[in-house]
Amino acid sequence: MPVVLSVVGRSQVGKTTFLEKLVPEIKRRGYTVGTIKHDAHDHFEMDKAGKDTWRHREAGSQTVAIGSPTRFALIKKVSREMDLDTIVASYFPDEDLVLTEGYKSGNKTKIEICRKEVHSEPLCGEADRLAAVVSDFPVALEVPCFDLEDISGVAEFMEKRFLSHTTRPNVILRLDGRKLPIKSFVRDFLMGGILGMISTLRGYENPAQIDISIRLRKR
Repeated sequence: MPVVLSVVGRSQVGKTTFLEKLVPEIKRRGYTVGTIKHDAHDHFEMDKAGKDTWRHREAGSQTVAIGSPTRFALIKKVSREMDLDTIVASYFPDEDLVLTEGYKSGNKTKIEICRKEVHSEPLCGEADRLAAVVSDFPVALEVPCFDLEDISGVAEFMEKRFLSHTTRPNVILRLDGRKLPIKSFVRDFLMGGILGMISTLRGYENPAQIDISIRLRKR
Protein backbone atom coordinates (compact mmCIF):
# COMPACT_ATOMS: atom_id res chain seq x y z
CA MET A 1 0.00 0.00 0.00
CA PRO A 2 1.24 3.52 -0.74
CA VAL A 3 1.87 6.13 1.91
CA VAL A 4 -1.21 8.38 2.30
CA LEU A 5 -0.86 11.97 3.52
CA SER A 6 -3.71 14.47 3.76
CA VAL A 7 -3.10 18.13 2.90
CA VAL A 8 -5.73 20.04 4.89
CA GLY A 9 -6.70 23.61 5.70
CA ARG A 10 -9.56 26.05 5.49
CA SER A 11 -11.25 26.88 2.22
CA GLN A 12 -9.31 29.25 -0.05
CA VAL A 13 -6.09 28.80 1.95
CA GLY A 14 -4.18 27.53 -1.09
CA LYS A 15 -4.21 23.72 -0.80
CA THR A 16 -4.50 23.15 -4.56
CA THR A 17 -1.75 25.66 -5.34
CA PHE A 18 0.51 23.97 -2.79
CA LEU A 19 -0.13 20.52 -4.29
CA GLU A 20 0.56 21.85 -7.79
CA LYS A 21 4.06 22.76 -6.60
CA LEU A 22 4.64 19.76 -4.33
CA VAL A 23 3.71 16.93 -6.73
CA PRO A 24 6.42 17.67 -9.35
CA GLU A 25 9.02 18.07 -6.59
CA ILE A 26 8.16 14.64 -5.15
CA LYS A 27 8.23 13.12 -8.66
CA ARG A 28 11.62 14.72 -9.30
CA ARG A 29 12.93 12.71 -6.35
CA GLY A 30 11.94 9.48 -8.06
CA TYR A 31 8.58 8.65 -6.47
CA THR A 32 5.24 7.98 -8.12
CA VAL A 33 2.42 10.19 -6.83
CA GLY A 34 -1.38 10.01 -6.93
CA THR A 35 -3.81 12.64 -5.67
CA ILE A 36 -7.38 12.52 -4.35
CA LYS A 37 -9.62 15.57 -3.98
CA HIS A 38 -12.26 15.31 -1.24
CA ASP A 39 -15.55 17.11 -1.94
CA ALA A 40 -17.36 17.26 1.41
CA HIS A 41 -20.27 19.18 -0.14
CA ASP A 42 -20.96 16.73 -3.02
CA HIS A 43 -20.84 19.47 -5.65
CA PHE A 44 -18.32 18.08 -8.11
CA GLU A 45 -19.05 17.13 -11.73
CA MET A 46 -16.42 15.52 -13.96
CA ASP A 47 -18.39 15.12 -17.17
CA LYS A 48 -19.74 18.22 -18.90
CA ALA A 49 -23.36 18.59 -19.92
CA GLY A 50 -23.93 17.39 -23.47
CA LYS A 51 -20.85 15.19 -23.64
CA ASP A 52 -21.27 11.47 -24.34
CA THR A 53 -20.44 10.37 -20.79
CA TRP A 54 -22.94 12.91 -19.41
CA ARG A 55 -25.60 11.57 -21.80
CA HIS A 56 -24.87 8.01 -20.63
CA ARG A 57 -25.30 9.05 -16.99
CA GLU A 58 -28.44 11.05 -17.69
CA ALA A 59 -29.87 8.00 -19.42
CA GLY A 60 -29.56 6.12 -16.13
CA SER A 61 -26.21 4.34 -16.28
CA GLN A 62 -25.03 3.51 -12.75
CA THR A 63 -21.36 3.47 -13.75
CA VAL A 64 -19.85 5.46 -16.63
CA ALA A 65 -16.28 4.98 -17.82
CA ILE A 66 -14.22 6.49 -20.59
CA GLY A 67 -10.91 5.15 -21.85
CA SER A 68 -8.22 6.23 -24.27
CA PRO A 69 -4.69 4.98 -25.07
CA THR A 70 -3.27 7.11 -22.24
CA ARG A 71 -6.11 7.82 -19.77
CA PHE A 72 -9.02 6.17 -18.03
CA ALA A 73 -11.79 7.81 -15.99
CA LEU A 74 -14.67 6.32 -14.03
CA ILE A 75 -17.77 7.86 -12.50
CA LYS A 76 -19.75 5.52 -10.28
CA LYS A 77 -22.86 6.26 -8.25
CA VAL A 78 -22.49 4.99 -4.68
CA SER A 79 -25.00 4.57 -1.84
CA ARG A 80 -22.49 5.94 0.68
CA GLU A 81 -19.11 7.63 0.56
CA MET A 82 -16.21 5.28 -0.06
CA ASP A 83 -13.64 5.34 2.71
CA LEU A 84 -10.17 6.52 1.83
CA ASP A 85 -8.47 3.15 2.38
CA THR A 86 -10.85 1.51 -0.11
CA ILE A 87 -10.23 4.20 -2.73
CA VAL A 88 -6.46 3.90 -2.36
CA ALA A 89 -6.46 0.09 -2.42
CA SER A 90 -8.76 -0.03 -5.46
CA TYR A 91 -7.34 2.72 -7.66
CA PHE A 92 -3.86 3.71 -6.42
CA PRO A 93 -1.98 0.42 -5.79
CA ASP A 94 1.04 1.35 -7.93
CA GLU A 95 1.86 4.72 -6.34
CA ASP A 96 4.54 5.32 -3.71
CA LEU A 97 2.58 8.26 -2.30
CA VAL A 98 -1.05 9.38 -2.39
CA LEU A 99 -1.74 13.00 -1.42
CA THR A 100 -5.28 13.94 -0.56
CA GLU A 101 -6.65 17.45 -0.68
CA GLY A 102 -9.02 17.51 2.25
CA TYR A 103 -10.16 14.71 4.58
CA LYS A 104 -9.34 16.88 7.59
CA SER A 105 -11.64 14.69 9.73
CA GLY A 106 -10.00 11.50 8.50
CA ASN A 107 -7.50 9.30 10.30
CA LYS A 108 -4.53 9.85 7.98
CA THR A 109 -1.40 11.82 8.79
CA LYS A 110 -1.92 15.47 7.92
CA ILE A 111 0.01 18.47 6.69
CA GLU A 112 -1.93 21.68 7.26
CA ILE A 113 -1.72 24.79 5.09
CA CYS A 114 -2.19 28.05 7.00
CA ARG A 115 -2.40 31.57 5.69
CA LYS A 116 -2.62 34.62 7.97
CA GLU A 117 -5.22 36.39 5.85
CA VAL A 118 -7.55 33.38 6.08
CA HIS A 119 -7.22 32.32 9.73
CA SER A 120 -4.95 32.98 12.69
CA GLU A 121 -4.33 29.44 13.96
CA PRO A 122 -4.28 25.86 12.63
CA LEU A 123 -7.40 23.72 12.54
CA CYS A 124 -5.53 20.59 13.61
CA GLY A 125 -3.31 19.57 16.48
CA GLU A 126 -1.09 16.61 17.22
CA ALA A 127 -4.14 14.63 18.38
CA ASP A 128 -5.43 14.93 14.78
CA ARG A 129 -2.24 13.24 13.49
CA LEU A 130 -0.81 16.57 12.37
CA ALA A 131 2.75 15.99 11.14
CA ALA A 132 3.70 19.46 9.88
CA VAL A 133 2.38 22.96 9.19
CA VAL A 134 3.05 25.05 6.09
CA SER A 135 2.36 28.67 7.00
CA ASP A 136 3.18 32.34 6.49
CA PHE A 137 3.12 33.03 10.26
CA PRO A 138 4.65 31.38 13.38
CA VAL A 139 2.68 28.43 14.77
CA ALA A 140 2.86 27.39 18.43
CA LEU A 141 2.80 23.63 17.88
CA GLU A 142 5.40 20.92 18.49
CA VAL A 143 5.55 19.91 14.82
CA PRO A 144 7.85 21.06 12.00
CA CYS A 145 6.74 24.35 10.40
CA PHE A 146 7.64 25.35 6.84
CA ASP A 147 7.23 28.56 4.89
CA LEU A 148 4.56 28.52 2.18
CA GLU A 149 7.24 28.74 -0.52
CA ASP A 150 9.54 26.11 0.98
CA ILE A 151 8.35 23.29 -1.27
CA SER A 152 11.77 21.62 -1.30
CA GLY A 153 11.86 21.61 2.50
CA VAL A 154 8.42 20.00 2.74
CA ALA A 155 9.38 17.37 0.16
CA GLU A 156 12.61 16.63 2.03
CA PHE A 157 10.68 16.21 5.28
CA MET A 158 8.14 13.90 3.65
CA GLU A 159 10.84 11.84 1.95
CA LYS A 160 12.87 11.29 5.12
CA ARG A 161 9.93 10.63 7.43
CA PHE A 162 7.50 8.73 5.21
CA LEU A 163 9.02 7.66 1.89
CA SER A 164 12.53 6.39 2.54
CA HIS A 165 11.25 2.83 3.01
CA THR A 166 9.14 2.82 -0.16
CA THR A 167 12.05 2.39 -2.58
CA ARG A 168 11.65 -1.37 -2.59
CA PRO A 169 11.56 -3.85 -5.48
CA ASN A 170 8.08 -4.29 -6.87
CA VAL A 171 6.56 -6.69 -9.37
CA ILE A 172 3.39 -5.86 -11.31
CA LEU A 173 1.79 -8.64 -13.35
CA ARG A 174 -0.84 -7.80 -15.98
CA LEU A 175 -2.71 -10.23 -18.25
CA ASP A 176 -4.19 -8.49 -21.31
CA GLY A 177 -3.89 -5.20 -19.44
CA ARG A 178 -5.64 -6.44 -16.29
CA LYS A 179 -3.56 -6.26 -13.13
CA LEU A 180 -3.38 -9.50 -11.14
CA PRO A 181 -2.71 -9.58 -7.39
CA ILE A 182 0.52 -11.37 -6.50
CA LYS A 183 1.31 -13.03 -3.19
CA SER A 184 4.67 -12.18 -1.67
CA PHE A 185 6.26 -15.59 -2.28
CA VAL A 186 5.18 -15.52 -5.96
CA ARG A 187 6.57 -11.99 -6.33
CA ASP A 188 9.89 -12.99 -4.78
CA PHE A 189 10.06 -16.13 -6.95
CA LEU A 190 9.39 -14.21 -10.17
CA MET A 191 11.80 -11.42 -9.35
CA GLY A 192 14.57 -13.78 -8.22
CA GLY A 193 14.24 -15.98 -11.29
CA ILE A 194 14.16 -13.11 -13.77
CA LEU A 195 17.05 -11.23 -12.17
CA GLY A 196 19.08 -14.43 -11.98
CA MET A 197 18.65 -15.13 -15.68
CA ILE A 198 19.13 -11.66 -17.14
CA SER A 199 22.11 -10.85 -14.91
CA THR A 200 24.13 -13.20 -17.14
CA LEU A 201 23.23 -11.27 -20.30
CA ARG A 202 25.44 -8.72 -21.98
CA GLY A 203 24.27 -5.20 -21.21
CA TYR A 204 22.96 -5.95 -17.72
CA GLU A 205 24.16 -3.08 -15.51
CA ASN A 206 21.99 -3.01 -12.37
CA PRO A 207 18.85 -1.48 -13.98
CA ALA A 208 16.20 0.38 -11.97
CA GLN A 209 13.29 -1.18 -13.90
CA ILE A 210 12.78 -4.26 -16.07
CA ASP A 211 9.88 -4.58 -18.53
CA ILE A 212 9.03 -7.94 -20.13
CA SER A 213 6.18 -8.48 -22.58
CA ILE A 214 5.14 -12.01 -23.61
CA ARG A 215 2.64 -12.52 -26.44
CA LEU A 216 1.17 -16.01 -26.37
CA ARG A 217 -0.97 -15.75 -29.51
CA LYS A 218 -2.10 -13.30 -32.15
CA ARG A 219 -4.95 -11.08 -31.08
